[in-house]
Amino acid sequence: MSVLMLPELLDTKYAVPFSELLKKEEREFVLDGSQVGRIGGLCFQLLVSAYQTAQVQDAGFEIRNISDAMRENLQLMGGDFLLEAQGDA
Repeated sequence: MSVLMLPELLDTKYAVPFSELLKKEEREFVLDGSQVGRIGGLCFQLLVSAYQTAQVQDAGFEIRNISDAMRENLQLMGGDFLLEAQGDA
């Protein structure tokens, strides 16, 4: 299981590479949000999709080290449920 370090900006430019990285993960989604400063709509949708996929497949989904900015962005976008997927590093 590898940990995917998320960049400072989860924006439209990062959506396609982020999607490709998520597709490569087999059963576990472990993301590190310590550097995230802003989340755009497309990347938010990808996070939600990865979470839902993990739920359906009974796979793991964890966001570690959520930055304050990431937490605020997720709350503003209605992604509070993603905060519950937070793990301890």
